[in-house]
Amino acid sequence: MDHLPAKLPFSKRRLRPRIVISYLLDYVILVACIVGFYIFDSIEPYHQHFSLTNISLMYPYAVHERVSIPLALCISGLGPLAIILIYTLLIDGLFSHHKPVNTTSGKRKLTGPYRFKDRLWEFNCGFLGLLLSQGLAFLITQVLKTACGKPRPDIIDRCQPAPGSEDPFRGLSNSTICTGDPAIIKDGFRSWPSGHSSSSFAGLFYLTLWLCGKLHFMDNRGEVWKAIIIIIPCIAATLIAVSRIMDARHHPFDVISGSLLGIVCAYISYRQYFPAISEPWKKGRAYPIRSWGRDPVAPGEAAPFTAASESTAALQNPEEERLDASRVRGTGDPTQLRASRYMPPANNPYATDMYSRPRHDDDGNWSSSSENVADGYEMQTGYTRTHGGQLPRYEVDTSYQPQIQPTIAGVSAAHVPPVTTVLSDSERKLTDRPPRAF
Repeated sequence: MDHLPAKLPFSKRRLRPRIVISYLLDYVILVACIVGFYIFDSIEPYHQHFSLTNISLMYPYAVHERVSIPLALCISGLGPLAIILIYTLLIDGLFSHHKPVNTTSGKRKLTGPYRFKDRLWEFNCGFLGLLLSQGLAFLITQVLKTACGKPRPDIIDRCQPAPGSEDPFRGLSNSTICTGDPAIIKDGFRSWPSGHSSSSFAGLFYLTLWLCGKLHFMDNRGEVWKAIIIIIPCIAATLIAVSRIMDARHHPFDVISGSLLGIVCAYISYRQYFPAISEPWKKGRAYPIRSWGRDPVAPGEAAPFTAASESTAALQNPEEERLDASRVRGTGDPTQLRASRYMPPANNPYATDMYSRPRHDDDGNWSSSSENVADGYEMQTGYTRTHGGQLPRYEVDTSYQPQIQPTIAGVSAAHVPPVTTVLSDSERKLTDRPPRAF
């Protein structure tokens, strides 16, 4: 505990040891996933029985694969990592509308509003999410391969059955009739799910989600060039998956299920470190430093500034910010608690959550790693805004008033509105007649 760093290398804010341990634990888990993959890879998989007359298992064994394992790792692993590194360190904030001005030279900074430590934090979260996605996909895929033991489409060619081998009467053959290379036969019973498909979608679909957040894909503007950019990683992952069918290494069902597994791993991993892509006002900025060991707070029970703490510095500790907010709330200052009066009710689906939504920079660059909270309402989900802090006023009583109101005891005539009745000529003659005697 004494040798743990009290603060991050690129931050001046001191962190508690348990928070540092929580992030070190992420890397430990990722390493454990890789170790678990190699452990299950060394285990002999279950061998399902097969039929020597099954045409779907008679494909020739492809010695040279179209996409080898090292090439697939470079495309789905190193490729997204290089894109995340280049974007976060060089491109992020380069096209900002309101770049900060250098105080000494008076010129606008070309690099944008984000500092170097902000970029390092974004790269750290992006790198962790990518590793988590690939690690989960590899480990889960290898566990399922070993447990299922489904034969590949080229299992008969791998097996090299002994001469005169036939299926038993009303039965299937097994691996005992095989005379081929044991290593090749061992790999021949790992057809489901496809490892190339799961790993390629785990890395490239994660890149797609990451680009959707950075390019603000769901900002309701419909820019086609964004769709073209983010669809390229998905196409690359699909081509890698299809190549496994072309090489007769997997059945179509193996490829489809492996692709779905990679998509699920990519989405789970992305949401661990980044907000949803359906919140474009957050600009795909990484979450701030986590508050370790705290229970989640319900929206109705949150402090007035709890929701806004998401848009504070990523290198800040939200736990300390909540404590500071609770101290301010204990002072009873009405000016500092004024924001809580405008919090919309949680059960009102038509209320615009403009006061509890995280605030962002002047150019709409919501930054979880920006220490200062700026104003602005660009790309918010609600278009209705309240100008000047004035709420709409309505008439005191807009309900329907009947023409004849009964007289209520205890109510003076001043409180009863006058009743004006318009009569026709025939009605006036009837009212002018004297009453008949009975």
